[in-house]
Amino acid sequence: MGSNAPRWSGNVHQADWIASRLAPWEDEYIVTIVVPAGFEAYARVLHPAETPSTGDRLVRWAEVAAWSAMPLREDAQFHSIALPPTAPGRPPPYGGQGPREGSLYVPDAEVLAAILRAWTATPEDCWFCVWDGFGWDTASTVAAFTETGRPPESIEEPGRDPVPGPVRDGPRVHLPHRDYFLYQGPAEAVVTLASLDSTWGQCPNIWWTADRAWCVASEIDLPWTYVGGPCGLIDAVLADSRIEALPADPADPVSRVEDWVAAWVDQLTDGLMARGAASLRTPRGSVDAWLRRPRGIRKGELRIQVAGPGGSSGSVHHGLLGDDQKLRREAHDYLTFAVLDLTGM
Repeated sequence: MGSNAPRWSGNVHQADWIASRLAPWEDEYIVTIVVPAGFEAYARVLHPAETPSTGDRLVRWAEVAAWSAMPLREDAQFHSIALPPTAPGRPPPYGGQGPREGSLYVPDAEVLAAILRAWTATPEDCWFCVWDGFGWDTASTVAAFTETGRPPESIEEPGRDPVPGPVRDGPRVHLPHRDYFLYQGPAEAVVTLASLDSTWGQCPNIWWTADRAWCVASEIDLPWTYVGGPCGLIDAVLADSRIEALPADPADPVSRVEDWVAAWVDQLTDGLMARGAASLRTPRGSVDAWLRRPRGIRKGELRIQVAGPGGSSGSVHHGLLGDDQKLRREAHDYLTFAVLDLTGM
């Protein structure tokens, strides 16, 4: 299996320090809800807009920003550059659904591990949390349950659960809203663990070194990964041209909506509440919505149709209850997600 093979661990208390340094979910949705507070500096490693496995080639956010003529600011969301207020006049450089959420691009993880190794006294002793909610149905080789004095076992059997039974049945790390399998190994094991998902290469969601010099966190629903550590480390991450990263502040909001997108959603919601139907046309496609208000004990229904400029489309139905104020609030939220989905059409 090689020297970079990770080993499953039941020492889940190793992650206790993370829980104690995460901001409460009840507070604002800020960086330290994802990655622990207390580091000198932070960065966001941007997941590529497209990779050779999802499209023709590697496309970084900077190329998307150049296409849309929108600035790639430090607080940019992907829609900040991929859903511009005016049409660029040519197709976007990426053709898929946009950045992958919840995982580093594996070659980026390899680069990041090499950078991180130089910024810890314990590069051979790192911990890796893998979310237990992934629906794996293919197999690969990974270190299995290890008892003291015994070498790690491995599995490599098509169609078999890639997470060994003793690992699935063992203790897990419990963090707010997420449970994780825990593995241990050198910094480079982040790449080996990605082979748990042999189709897409799912990297660990949280990983850190035993001396807690740094921590890396990829939240399931985010198209970037946070890194916290010493200022020198973050400078090195930001300066490395092999990956794409932006500075982050621990108090930064994790997500936000650009003003022009918010105006589009307000316009769409106003029309929907006034007429029961509304349409929006943007440079990246259209959103059509229809509302049936609740009546008596019957739920209301919001139907949304999203169509991209190339003909791709999708629809979704939502059941709604409540007065007009609650209906408007829920409809506004659903319509916001629908408009943002245009970045992947």
